[in-house]
Amino acid sequence: MKKYIFLSLLTVVMLLGCEDFIELDPQDQLTSTAFYKSAADAISATNAAYDGVQHLNYYGFNYPDILNIAGGDAIKGGFGAGDRPAYLEFETFNITDNNLRIGEFYAMAWGGVNRANQVLDNVSLMEVEGDFTEALKTRLLGEATFLRALHYTNLVLGFGGMPIYSSVPGIDDEVLPRATIEETWAFIIQDFSDAASILPDSYDAANTGRATKGAANAMLARINSFRGEWGQVNTYTDLVINSPAGYDLAPTFAENFDERGNNNIESIFEIQYTLSNTSLDIWSAAGDWNSNFIAKYSAPQVGNAGWATMSPTQELVDAFEAGDIRLGETVYQPGDQYGDGIFDPNDGSHFENAGLYGHKKLTGLDFANNAGNGFDYNYKIIRFADILLLKAEAENELNGVSANALAPLNRIRARAGLLPVNDTNNPGLTQDGLRDIILGERRSELAMEGLRFYDVIYRGRGTEFFGARGYQPGEEIFPIPPSEISQTGWPQN
Repeated sequence: MKKYIFLSLLTVVMLLGCEDFIELDPQDQLTSTAFYKSAADAISATNAAYDGVQHLNYYGFNYPDILNIAGGDAIKGGFGAGDRPAYLEFETFNITDNNLRIGEFYAMAWGGVNRANQVLDNVSLMEVEGDFTEALKTRLLGEATFLRALHYTNLVLGFGGMPIYSSVPGIDDEVLPRATIEETWAFIIQDFSDAASILPDSYDAANTGRATKGAANAMLARINSFRGEWGQVNTYTDLVINSPAGYDLAPTFAENFDERGNNNIESIFEIQYTLSNTSLDIWSAAGDWNSNFIAKYSAPQVGNAGWATMSPTQELVDAFEAGDIRLGETVYQPGDQYGDGIFDPNDGSHFENAGLYGHKKLTGLDFANNAGNGFDYNYKIIRFADILLLKAEAENELNGVSANALAPLNRIRARAGLLPVNDTNNPGLTQDGLRDIILGERRSELAMEGLRFYDVIYRGRGTEFFGARGYQPGEEIFPIPPSEISQTGWPQN
């Protein structure tokens, strides 16, 4: 079967519009002189490789929504059952082949792979001269390698083994078969490792937000936690904790989720957003989904403030310990101050099916809608708190209850206003007991950040936590869009 652009790449072009995609000839007709002539061209192409992750159908709303609902942190919410009904399938794990939201995410991730491969294929052929230095060339290739690994991570988590495209296919190339899950993970790990070996620890102000060595090592820590490779998790968390970048916890939990948190000391890698959807930044072109739409879609409905989708569940609220200050910074509860008034889920302007609670993280309020639909709060893909909790978990899995396991855990708890875990407060604590505490701490710290679902699944506890909602082992792997199957001949999940 000879197809250069299979469904995913074709779909993403249609979703984004041609001005959102670098318009390049088919790879086998492209020479380095057609576009890649200068340092500015190479940088522009790399910026475009970052751009797609901002989109509404990817991290800009859709992908976190899928994972937050599947993980039990949120219900669909919104206007009613007919408003984005595909999300309802993730509440019950009755996920159909033609789920529109899966198709959107799938297309965006493959589009991201394609963009990264465009950079890798073409920047690697450029000759070093003038302001296109060897250091710049190496860095841009490292950034593209990181981004390809990020998209492949999302694809293998969502759909299992994927075909390994290490370059853009030529027009006469055969469609590759699906690799195994293990082969796909090996490719991802190699990409992140390669990126970590060449990326800088940090950037100047003009390049803030680009992938770094710390971001690649942090993703390797996360990936190895899914694989139960706790020695590797320990190694990579140590690299991040001791990084020259100086990562640390922000002084307060709340400031990670408003304008104060953009590229702050706790951020390891985050998606850059601007207030106006038509403004420019280093990632994108005008009108190119530059604003964060989580705020508009997920804030509780009052006047023009939000659409009340991705509303927190009672289960999530109940998971917080008494006195945990993070609850009030994650969830609007009845009686909470909300704008100039009080959050009341029974108010007629709050959609009746949106539940008793409102989503607070990243949902800045603009009741007059002066900023249009978007906000400029960056979306953190991985932050230092996550690394500290992975460090605690790795130490516990490797050595049981110890000072090395408790110290990073208690740094997180101290900021949350909670007592430390120790012999006095937790007499007789076992390795299993600490394992439960750390998993619970991950839920409270990282709630509504799209992490709970895979935290539970890849620790072998899916049935325990999701079985009551209909989850069966294996249902974490979603169906590939049927039109993709028909065009590629790949086996369906």
